[in-house]
Amino acid sequence: MEVNGSVLQDLLNRMTILCDHFAESDSEAATVPYKLTQLLDIAVAHGASALNINVGSAPTLRINNMLSVVEGSPLSDADCRKLLKPVLTSYLRSQLVKEGHAETCIAGGGSGFKVHLFLERSHICASFHRLRTDIPKLETLGLSGSLVENILEQPAGLVLLTGLPRSGKINTLAALVSHINATRLARIVTLENPIQFWRYNQLSTILQREVGVDVPSFSTGIQQAIDQDADVLGISEIPDRETATFAIRAATNNKLVIAVLDATSPDRGLERILSSFDEQERAKMAPIFANALRIVLHQTLVNRSDGRGVIPAFEILVNNDEIHEELKNGRTDKLTWIMQEHNMQTLGKSLSRLVSAGLVDKEEALHYLSDPSELQIDKDSLANLGDYDSEPVTDIDTNDTPLMSWL
Repeated sequence: MEVNGSVLQDLLNRMTILCDHFAESDSEAATVPYKLTQLLDIAVAHGASALNINVGSAPTLRINNMLSVVEGSPLSDADCRKLLKPVLTSYLRSQLVKEGHAETCIAGGGSGFKVHLFLERSHICASFHRLRTDIPKLETLGLSGSLVENILEQPAGLVLLTGLPRSGKINTLAALVSHINATRLARIVTLENPIQFWRYNQLSTILQREVGVDVPSFSTGIQQAIDQDADVLGISEIPDRETATFAIRAATNNKLVIAVLDATSPDRGLERILSSFDEQERAKMAPIFANALRIVLHQTLVNRSDGRGVIPAFEILVNNDEIHEELKNGRTDKLTWIMQEHNMQTLGKSLSRLVSAGLVDKEEALHYLSDPSELQIDKDSLANLGDYDSEPVTDIDTNDTPLMSWL
């Protein structure tokens, strides 16, 4: 195999740089008076979202979107090497050689951090981004109760979370996984891109794997999860046919699979899965898919009436005999009608509950409904809104997988 000369030279240059950095000399001793663990403790104590370490300046914290300098002298090259040595595994060093940057996740200060290592003027630097731990509860989302909780107790099956991009699906995935973590003895493997929440083991053991860092792809991660003795899989997206195939097969083979999928409605989410297969594959996979599916939770964010952020409205499709029959034959066009006939929770019903409770204005709710008659306001139904608590959802991020805060 012929190797491009410039690529080889660039690789050799990086290897030389790293070898020089990792071989500390007596003439360049580190003088930094603190350790990385202490800096991470400081970051958490001050509520910082990021910690930056680079040559030529003291460490900085980002607090409330403003930079704050940690007291001390500017860091030397040796100081940076000393601080980052606990993070730099042989694998990450090899990644720095190959790519000029590397990423990992570490624990510190009672929290978790996403670490981005990189080279700057031949110096090794890093940015530590704090991962969130404020995972919402099912009660906050309005998903507590026997239906969803009973499905999360099942040993196998497919739970689909659908919705538009930036509709908070990752938060809902985190809440469902967290509920299992707190209530079941299980091995949970999450496949995330990127990791957004730092999770702690409770009754369950959670293995968080980041696609592109810990595992090359979602489909590979699902296959490996079988060998990792997983009981539950949490998948932050289904990007392709291969991932859909392995997720469906895992759900029919004693794994509870919770997966996120961009879609405009529950039935279109199911159609998107089926349409990822060609005609011959669709005929083969449709019955397997029908057997695997347990529930579809379709999420829409609507503005709260008090102006304090947004709140989710959920459409809930439960796989009953009629839906199973339609899916088994590769059909999705009648699913919305079946939902209505069997009194499943449509968007109109969900919004009606929110308006009746005073959490959402009528005008706001009507904005999401093509048929105004779907909005049935019943003030007497307030007592039946026990699933929702009073905490708002605010601070929507502009990324495809948003971060939302419950105040």
